[in-house]
Amino acid sequence: MPEVTAPPVLKTPSVGLPKDYVRIVLEDNDNIPPTGQPISINGRAYIVKPGVEVDVPPAVLEVLDNAIMSTPIMDPQTKRIIGTRDRKRFPYRLVRDEHKRPE
Repeated sequence: MPEVTAPPVLKTPSVGLPKDYVRIVLEDNDNIPPTGQPISINGRAYIVKPGVEVDVPPAVLEVLDNAIMSTPIMDPQTKRIIGTRDRKRFPYRLVRDEHKRPE
C-alpha cells in the first residue's frame, strides 16, 4: 500500500522582504472569490487566498482590520432581528515565523 504524505504547504520566502512584513493566513470565507481577495494600497495590489500563508506589509492588516460588516442578531424565541453586531469581513490570523528574517 503506498504511503500517504501531506501536501506541501506553500510559504512565501522571507528572504528579501522588509523586516516589518508580517505573515498571515486569511480564514475561509464564502465572500472571497476562488482566485483570492484583492487588497490594494497606494496603487499596489495584493492577492490573499484563504488558507495560504502570505507575507504582507502592515498596511494590509490595517485594511483587513477596518473591513467591518454588520450582521443581524436574532431573538431565539421570536426569530426576529433585535439588532446588529459588527464583525470583521475578512478574519485572519498571524503566523509566527519559526525562522528569523535576516537583519
